[in-house]
Amino acid sequence: MSVLITEKIPVQNFEIVKNNLEVILFKELDNQVKKQCTDLDIQVFTERQEPYDKGEDVVVNVSLNNIPYSGIDEKNTTGNLSFNIDIYARGFTTLDNDGNKFSRSKLELVTGWIRYILSSTKYSTLGFQKGIIGGTYVDSIQFDDNYGNQDGAYVRMARLQFSVRVIENQSMFDGIELLGNDTIIRLCDGSKGYKLTFNN
Repeated sequence: MSVLITEKIPVQNFEIVKNNLEVILFKELDNQVKKQCTDLDIQVFTERQEPYDKGEDVVVNVSLNNIPYSGIDEKNTTGNLSFNIDIYARGFTTLDNDGNKFSRSKLELVTGWIRYILSSTKYSTLGFQKGIIGGTYVDSIQFDDNYGNQDGAYVRMARLQFSVRVIENQSMFDGIELLGNDTIIRLCDGSKGYKLTFNN
């Protein structure tokens, strides 16, 4: 059997949206660090599998969770992309700071920045032309009380869930023009009902 999809399948919109989302967070978080004169070292990853290490300061990991589809027809599908944005932060106890509170305040600060960035109307289309993005929503933020105490480093994490409605397209099949009925089979009305016979 020969292949039926002869066209080159384009990169899907959910891939493009994910790649653009991580770039937005990378640029905007870096800008906030500079604007607010903080010494935070924020690293942004995509689909990271390695666990957080206490040698890192703040880690943001963007991963695509699931995509329920609706409004499905032959040409278009609406996908509701669900992203998990995980934020990790650590703090050490010093003479001036309690490590537990320090990690928590650092985590809340960066999580708040991300919520603000993704809720801003300036990013309602995530930088794409109108018509591709049907809406963006910060659904929830969940904080983990204690991700783990790693050799004196108080590590905490938060998960921000972010949804994006996006249109996916596929090319229509041109079909084959029906020129006539050239079948070699006919339908005959017999005593026991309609019966298929060869057209002699």
